[in-house]
Amino acid sequence: MIVNANAHPNDAILGKEIADLGLASYIDDLDTNGFTVIPPAIANPNYLTERMLSICQDIAEERNGNRPDLEAGRTRQDTPVGDTLKALLLEDPVFEEALMNPALLAASTHLCGYDVVLSSLAAFFKGPETTPFFLHTDTRLPSPQPKQPLLCKCIYALTDFNRETGSTAFVPGSHKWARNPEPHENQIEGNRDAVPVYAPAGSLIVFHGSTWHGAYSRQVPGIRASVHLLMVRSILRVTEDFIGRVPQEALDRNSARFAILTQQGVVPGYIDKQDEVEKVMRAMKHVSAFEQESGVSLPMKR
Repeated sequence: MIVNANAHPNDAILGKEIADLGLASYIDDLDTNGFTVIPPAIANPNYLTERMLSICQDIAEERNGNRPDLEAGRTRQDTPVGDTLKALLLEDPVFEEALMNPALLAASTHLCGYDVVLSSLAAFFKGPETTPFFLHTDTRLPSPQPKQPLLCKCIYALTDFNRETGSTAFVPGSHKWARNPEPHENQIEGNRDAVPVYAPAGSLIVFHGSTWHGAYSRQVPGIRASVHLLMVRSILRVTEDFIGRVPQEALDRNSARFAILTQQGVVPGYIDKQDEVEKVMRAMKHVSAFEQESGVSLPMKR
């Protein structure tokens, strides 16, 4: 056996998590193609996606008075991708379960490390439409992009994803190019390199932040429903700010890693030395609790 002298102790912990979850082949797909589809048997414990779908419909109805009709395809088209529900994490404990799903954590940690944090959690209800969607990366940096992933996206398919239902499209292996598509390369329709993702309801789609992707238009009646978690390295600016906002009861009913994932272990900007000390001490409390619980070593983010 060849021993990697540069291996970090965290690697062995993560490797065991991946093996125990039966994720090795999906992680290989992720490294090779830049995306993977983890099947419901692994990704959907305790009917998680079915419960999320019902709760997302409730939230949509409460927020805008329009309950998405999954069969007829009626939903509020507030964006080209349909009805969007932002900032969902603190709406219901089911979204805490979605974040703490072991399969999601193993895949996102593989890409972005144990200090990965949740940047945003949102749901989408996509009905029939004809809007063209363009290939892009989520890293959103000029070319060339870093080889090492700075972020990844995790999508729960609450309904079936396929070409006709308007699934996500990927260009396999494009994450290795470390660049954005040029204008002549960003079309999906007619692009021989772009492929639709096929994921039955209950699946979890995970992809590298530099993988070229977009979405096909939905061609059939009904709604494509999904929940999206953007996971980023803790050095990055996040979309949603959770620091100091997560209720104590949510922290208490989850493991110590939940605090890390919800940015409680990150030191935000400070205004003076005293403010810095207070924020560092608060973050270190959560970092230390996670390290003791997991055996993982985290860098201190300041």
